[in-house]
Amino acid sequence: MISLIKNELKKIFSKTAIYVVLLITIAICITSNIMNKRVEKIDTTYSEQETEMYQSGLDIAKSNGDEAYEIECQSYIDSRKIASKYDEDSWQRYIIANKLKDKISDMLRTKDKDPESYAIYKEEYDKIMKSLENDDWKSFVQEELVDINMQLETATEGEYKEDLKNQKQVLEWRLEKNIPYGSNNINAYLQAWISSKAEIRQMEKQNYLSYDSKKMLQEHKETVEVCEYAIKNNINSNITKAGNSQLKWSLSDNANILLLDVFSDYGFFIILTVVIIAGTIVSEEFNKGTIKLLLVRPYKRTKILIAKFLTCMIMLVISIISLAIIQTIVGGIIYGFESYGEKIIMYNFNSNSIEKIATIRYLIMNAIAMLPQYILLMTLAFAISTVLTNTPMAIALPILGIFGSEIINALLYTNFEKAKFLLYFVTPNWDLSMYAFGKLPMFEGLTLGFSISICVIYFAILLGMSILTFKNRDIKNI
Repeated sequence: MISLIKNELKKIFSKTAIYVVLLITIAICITSNIMNKRVEKIDTTYSEQETEMYQSGLDIAKSNGDEAYEIECQSYIDSRKIASKYDEDSWQRYIIANKLKDKISDMLRTKDKDPESYAIYKEEYDKIMKSLENDDWKSFVQEELVDINMQLETATEGEYKEDLKNQKQVLEWRLEKNIPYGSNNINAYLQAWISSKAEIRQMEKQNYLSYDSKKMLQEHKETVEVCEYAIKNNINSNITKAGNSQLKWSLSDNANILLLDVFSDYGFFIILTVVIIAGTIVSEEFNKGTIKLLLVRPYKRTKILIAKFLTCMIMLVISIISLAIIQTIVGGIIYGFESYGEKIIMYNFNSNSIEKIATIRYLIMNAIAMLPQYILLMTLAFAISTVLTNTPMAIALPILGIFGSEIINALLYTNFEKAKFLLYFVTPNWDLSMYAFGKLPMFEGLTLGFSISICVIYFAILLGMSILTFKNRDIKNI
């Protein structure tokens, strides 16, 4: 068996297509990381595109006599000029965009019409400018705390009061943990925490929740727990793959986080590699006529076929490890290697507690969870290659199967009750990561045992069909 596998591996590594896929994977990985890094550097508070829009809008407003829009454009331009003195991720930029800009607008609106109001706004403007120059962000927090405490004294019990309490908690965390305003990760945790708390309260008031709403509620609870951990430990970096989309999109990437996404971002290249190998490993023997030379050797047909399949499995493992290594190196060079030492924070619904996970452990868990998809697509290619001996079809159909899975899942999402029978297809079941950490699965009614059983049944049918066909095939006319 070992000699057969060694022989098959030699054949595979002599194929140009394998190295072409490898080079394409490396090129796309490098390009994706560089583009992702550049996107993160874009100033979202005062972008160049937005500035150009307001600049041209100012000229139009002046020519049309649109005073309101002229003030809006001018206040933006003036506030951006002040903001340009500070770093893009500074707390000053946040205050300028969210507080000072409004004061500039008020001053422009009242300058020639209401001197008394103008004087008041000018005094408030000067006060904000002084705090900006003195690096005194805490004065803004304290002002907000005074205002919220006054509102709490008069607010009645209910949703509004709960919102005020959450806002007060965020402000108290700022002072306690020394967290300035800004657009960094720690502020993303604060914003996601307060937003998810409000969403949870809204959902828990409802008498009935759909299955999708239950999943969303679980995501928001996960977000709250992860954010609280990050805030209380004053962590200003992306340390999680958990939480709702708001949290995921607002956190900046680093090498470690991108590595955790390697199988979802570049898994297609794993599939492409193993499908090419599995789709050609038997059919080429028949198409070239070399199958006769192979079958005259002192091995049973079943052993020969199993050796070929095990070779495909070995290449699958090599592809997974290679992809992880490529992203580790590329991500480390572009983002820096220091983040690889950080543990990932996830919320485990089985134990209702925060769980710290080493990167290598998370990668192994994720790879194992994705194995059913990789193995089944590989086995499908292997079965077509063996049964039909048609190489193009053996490669094309599994690739089309990926897109077909999207259609099946979309049908289940849009019309679950009528399409419930599709749960017995393999595609809604082959991603076992949906069961990680006690989360609700993608579709109602699915369980880990059910999904594994479905995958095993499909796998057994495909492999059994391949073995049966190969054992009984007449090769006299080949």
